[in-house]
Amino acid sequence: MSHPRGKKKTVAAAAAAGAAGLAATALLVGAQTSAADPISLTLNYHCTFPLVGSQSLKVVINTDLPTTVNTGQPTGAFDIKAVSTINADTVSGLSLIGATTLEGSATASATVAAPSLNLPVSVPITLDKTNIPASGEMNINASGKTPSLTFTQPGQAKITVGDLNLKVTPRKADGSVTGITPDGTIDAPCTQDSGQNNTLATITINGGTTPPPTSTTPPVTTPPVTTPPVTTPPTTTPPGGGLKYSFGISGQTALKSLGSTAPITGSFDADVDLSAKTFTGNLQLNPTHTDFKLFGFLQGSSDVKVVQHGPQTGELVGTGFKAHIKFDTFLTTVNLFGIPISTDPKCGTVSPSTSEMTTGPDFDLLKGGKLSGTYSLSALQNCGSFNDIISAFAKSDGNSLNLVLTKK
Repeated sequence: MSHPRGKKKTVAAAAAAGAAGLAATALLVGAQTSAADPISLTLNYHCTFPLVGSQSLKVVINTDLPTTVNTGQPTGAFDIKAVSTINADTVSGLSLIGATTLEGSATASATVAAPSLNLPVSVPITLDKTNIPASGEMNINASGKTPSLTFTQPGQAKITVGDLNLKVTPRKADGSVTGITPDGTIDAPCTQDSGQNNTLATITINGGTTPPPTSTTPPVTTPPVTTPPVTTPPTTTPPGGGLKYSFGISGQTALKSLGSTAPITGSFDADVDLSAKTFTGNLQLNPTHTDFKLFGFLQGSSDVKVVQHGPQTGELVGTGFKAHIKFDTFLTTVNLFGIPISTDPKCGTVSPSTSEMTTGPDFDLLKGGKLSGTYSLSALQNCGSFNDIISAFAKSDGNSLNLVLTKK
């Protein structure tokens, strides 16, 4: 299949961790003797995840900040709280990989601008372990503590919120990781949407009784990491927010009436709509060959070509899918006793075959797995003077397809 809900698009619910990171930046300047005022700021981001690609994230920061602080006095650390909302596509992506809980951390970038100061700050945040719903949006709480700062000059301090970096782990019901990455942990950069007011607070710095030091750089009592998180451009997704999946195909088909099998190789690409849990796909199968015996003793063989009949469709089911396959079958050459009795490349079925194919219980969209189904072959046409004889043996019901899909 091709795009998540991840691959990506995956587990994207991790973006909730960033909410707390934003709240942390809000509290880089702590309260002094003045009363704290409640502050609420809503920001929108896009985070890039495996499986589901670039997905939106809304973060609401609620905290109390002082309107004024004094120079020369440490602000102290503050507890921070925040809530983020991840979209339904991200939740679907997590469900597709069998995740039932999400946990992890985030690093939020911010800037504190004050007289003779422009300080970039990174704040570590802890993401609450949260159950993943079956569908719909998901809210995740996060918390942390700010570093303590001391300002040396009176004036105003402006706190602005920047981008986020997430490090989260989705887990299955038994506590094991999902395998979305080798160690199960996702590193996802989140870029703030443009055109927003990202100023969390403007705080007045009053002159205090403590003489300011000669240095213009304020001492940081709890040094934060000052390297901003690395961001990468969002993953390009198909129009409409779909996801692209690609699988290699190997396996075989068993032709019931001929008592023979033929190897199957090829590929399957799909555009997935996570919200609707549907997909449209492109099935490409390589030409193959089968040897058979008519009446159990007449040796024959045929080269076989399978061509999809229109776009393939299907639905996501659990961690796998159900595909409605439709294809035409051509017997490009038919030999009996080594003698060609049909060589017309148009020799093929009168009507297309259909198959309702389903993935196995252990199918994983991140890796692949088994896909199986049955189909019928109609009568043949364009097979030369032996058309009716060839058609009588080829026409059949209950032919099987047993395939293994491998994620590209």
